[in-house]
Amino acid sequence: MNDLDFDSIRPFNDDEIRPAIKAVVSNPKFDAVLDFLFPGEQEKYRQYYANAKSVKEIQQKFMYAVMETIAKRTSDGLTYSGFDQYPDTGHIIISNHRDILLDPGFLCYILMKEGYETVGITFGNNLILSPFFENVAKLNKMITVIRDGSPRELLFNSIRLSKYISQEVIEKHHSIWVAQRPGRTKNGDDKTEVSILKMLSYYNKKDYYTALKQLDIIPLSITYEWEPCDIMKAREVYLSRNQKYIKAKDEDLKSTLGGIINPKGRIHYALGKPLNQYIDSINSEKQSNNYLAAIAQQIDRQIYKNYKLWPTNYLAYDLLEKSSKYAGIYDNELKEKFDARFNRIKEVIPEGDMDELKDIFLKIYANPVYNQLSIQD
Repeated sequence: MNDLDFDSIRPFNDDEIRPAIKAVVSNPKFDAVLDFLFPGEQEKYRQYYANAKSVKEIQQKFMYAVMETIAKRTSDGLTYSGFDQYPDTGHIIISNHRDILLDPGFLCYILMKEGYETVGITFGNNLILSPFFENVAKLNKMITVIRDGSPRELLFNSIRLSKYISQEVIEKHHSIWVAQRPGRTKNGDDKTEVSILKMLSYYNKKDYYTALKQLDIIPLSITYEWEPCDIMKAREVYLSRNQKYIKAKDEDLKSTLGGIINPKGRIHYALGKPLNQYIDSINSEKQSNNYLAAIAQQIDRQIYKNYKLWPTNYLAYDLLEKSSKYAGIYDNELKEKFDARFNRIKEVIPEGDMDELKDIFLKIYANPVYNQLSIQD
């Protein structure tokens, strides 16, 4: 195995896109996408895609409209902050992870809107649901994260991924989005896993300090007023408490589609500050897990600080705490809407313990409040 052989994990280069575009446009699934997103304008957007000469053109003419349509149709508005200070020179952007496609998708939309280059997107191979999906993703800067194999194979793939990412960021000055953990958070408790930082630094295993500084990490905080897959997440957490949770064959597809089509309320993206100044200040042993843990905690602090908390978050907190601390932020109409949303869980787990399920459901929304309060103490 050659750890510099990146062909199996990298996205398409511009001179490779024609066969993939042809395969996408000729697939009936593409017609379904056009019908759903662009009724009455299907042929216009088909031609944008079919005639694109570069990945950048696909993103600017097609994907920009896709994300704008999703935002308009399924949210009450997408806002963002911190991007006026964005240094477009090659970074790792690490964010909390709430939705499979939308988290990086809206980030790329914001960057295009502000006139910046889009980011490469790390994406688990377990989520590559079909050849059609793989082509679409690799036409949009998807970098494949291989999550299966023996321990030796997993280590090899982590080192190769790290070397590819470092080459993109340090040598080519491209930015890459990385989720703070493998898979979405299911309970709203966003925490950066040290294993992610360790993987990123593998390209220079002898010096974590230099490795992470060169990658110029910037935290990103993402908040949805309504979690588009909250019922599915509560179900998974509930079932995982009593047995090993095994996903159904079509579960990732349902989560992906649910994230796209379900209501999200308001959405906010808050870009934080580069971590390098903080990394310089850490006194921990630079080759230890404690050093990486300190950096992970700083990423979390920025994410918590920059949360745009919504009335749904504060209502869930008060319900869990049996308090009225934030009663001035929400009203009875929201309480009724919140109850109605939770009651849908009875359709998914009709025999479940409703008290336990409600506790899980509330924490999906309340944990961001707890996390933000934790950095104020």
